[in-house]
Amino acid sequence: PRAVPRAHALPARSRRVLVVDDNEDAAHSLASLLAHDGHEVHVAHGGEEGLRIAFECEPEIVLLDLGMPGMNGLEVARELRRRMRPAPCLIAVTGWGQARDREMTREAGFDHHLTKPVDREELERLLLADQPRRGPPAPGSGAAQARH
Repeated sequence: PRAVPRAHALPARSRRVLVVDDNEDAAHSLASLLAHDGHEVHVAHGGEEGLRIAFECEPEIVLLDLGMPGMNGLEVARELRRRMRPAPCLIAVTGWGQARDREMTREAGFDHHLTKPVDREELERLLLADQPRRGPPAPGSGAAQARH
């Protein structure tokens, strides 16, 4: 996986983050910002590559663009929800910000929806928050309640 080196001391809670965006400049800019803040960051430039890297580095958080050629961000989110245990926190980072777009991301299993350009403070708040993940419980976990 393409990891971006950390530049500074770790924040209160450093996270392992995967940035998936077909716009290489946008992906690397966001990754550099996060690495500067002390997070461990990996980058992918497409949906299939994002899945491969997610299974290799097991991120806590995935920042995922929606409008990518090939496998789009909604498909990647569904696949991550289906196959990863524990499931990472999924954050849509997209230019799509209408009510229907937000509904589609919720249905695909995203935890949060941010529109570009991303507000740095809001992103950092989400990265550092301890929050329950959406999606079904792991098979055999005995969890009877659906998460909201």
